[in-house]
Amino acid sequence: MMKKNAWISTGLLCLSWIAAALLVGFRGDFPLNDDWQYAYPVQQLVEQGQLKMMGYFSPNILLQVYWGALFCELPGGFSFEHLRISTWVAAGLGGLAVYQILRSLGKPQSLALLGTSAVLFSPMYFHLSFSFMTDVPFLAVVLWAAWAALRFQQQRSGGWLALFAGLSILAYLNRQPGVLLLPALAGWYVLDQRARLHSWVWLLISLLAAAGIYLGYERLAKPALGIADNFLPVSDQLLGELLADPLHNLSEMARRALKSWVYLGFFSLPLIPFLLDPIRRTGILRTRPLLVVLLANGVLLAAQYAVGKNFPYGGNILYNWGLGPELLADVYTLGLSRNTPQYPLPLMVGTGYLSQLSATVLSVLAWQRWRVLQPSHRAFFTFLLLLNAGNFLVMSVTAFFDRYILLSVLSALLFFTTFVEKPKPLRRYLLLLVFGLFSLLATRDYLAWNRARAQAYEWLQEKGVGIRQMDAGYEYNGWYNYQRERQEVPGQSWWWVNDDRWMIAFGPVPGYRELQRFPFRRWLWAGQQDDIFVLERQER
Repeated sequence: MMKKNAWISTGLLCLSWIAAALLVGFRGDFPLNDDWQYAYPVQQLVEQGQLKMMGYFSPNILLQVYWGALFCELPGGFSFEHLRISTWVAAGLGGLAVYQILRSLGKPQSLALLGTSAVLFSPMYFHLSFSFMTDVPFLAVVLWAAWAALRFQQQRSGGWLALFAGLSILAYLNRQPGVLLLPALAGWYVLDQRARLHSWVWLLISLLAAAGIYLGYERLAKPALGIADNFLPVSDQLLGELLADPLHNLSEMARRALKSWVYLGFFSLPLIPFLLDPIRRTGILRTRPLLVVLLANGVLLAAQYAVGKNFPYGGNILYNWGLGPELLADVYTLGLSRNTPQYPLPLMVGTGYLSQLSATVLSVLAWQRWRVLQPSHRAFFTFLLLLNAGNFLVMSVTAFFDRYILLSVLSALLFFTTFVEKPKPLRRYLLLLVFGLFSLLATRDYLAWNRARAQAYEWLQEKGVGIRQMDAGYEYNGWYNYQRERQEVPGQSWWWVNDDRWMIAFGPVPGYRELQRFPFRRWLWAGQQDDIFVLERQER
């Protein structure tokens, strides 16, 4: 009977993932966020048979280009719809890796399914599964590499180590932090072997291998492929910043660490109901410790509010009241935030405070339970901890976005799932369902307004207005009008705008007259109708 229930639960999770995809939908041949930069080489590979890149970015993306090209072999050829399907499939494979990891850690199927659900429907992971951004495909490979590392730790088999090394290289070919996987596992081995000589030798070999892979791709493969000029010199920039002003950079890392800590508290909230019993045993919920926690976090919240750093810290994915950046000129460039629904400030301040409390109790839980972890669990999470520490140092060279901590979010969800003792009663799933519903509705809304923008752009095209005469938003001006040396004009969007006589916007803009509206619905706001505006600049 238990086995039958487990299969039913697995089937329901798979159906939920498919149903969510159908509700959000892949429809719309248009770019989202930064994914136009990664889509261009796929288009060139599919349509011209050559690897050619456009733009100037950080991720290596080579693996993702060929993965996306595979899906563009579907009828119709290249399209952003096919690319979004490719990411959604990669996200599902990442969820399967989470399931395998938890099962390999000896967790029953019910807990493995709980952890997998928490990952798949986590707002950032879910949202990024419906674009061609590099985050989710990279993490899918990292999760499978982590599973191979776990199997190696358990069996000490050369085959598992070889699989781990191969997956680590594939992860690096999508994003640079993949090169940290090899040293992270070697670092665990040094600790496991109590720093014996042969463990140091392995660490040295791993560091040399990682350096060889990095330099080989940077200095040899990229020039040979003709793509060297398309990448930001992030490693040189990071080293230069650290040497130029180490104290400033240390303070920046401290601020980013604080933001990351609060974000981890927020994204781990769905697991709190399942962890109430172990949290109680830490003693933090007793009257005196609880009062200290409440007061300390109140002071921290007040300090953040005083300097204008309110949750969600103006991130990239968890943005405003929903998911996904609003990269149209009226809201982003001109600061007309009233043109889109705004979160109630008390609600978001309260959410930030709740996230801090979650982060606090989970930190205490992690500290106490770490000392009594099973050896296999301690080994695996030591490896993940080292990987996250390295990733934190390199993840935000030019800026800090919430999606940069997605690896840490997934690691935390894995870690705390192992502490769950009883996945029942069903009421414990309520918060997980709320997060899943938020992810679904907010992602659907993001695609909805982007579909309305696509209609607005097509309408302008039909009227004879070209991209060089309009500001259609970051993604459209980037995809259709990218210029290597752009000339920025005061008062105009920084994204490759030649002339903003026409503008696609969320609402009215002073100095512009309305030409047309294209409606869409915001389901996160109870299905209210909103519009994308087509505007024309009035004669001065």
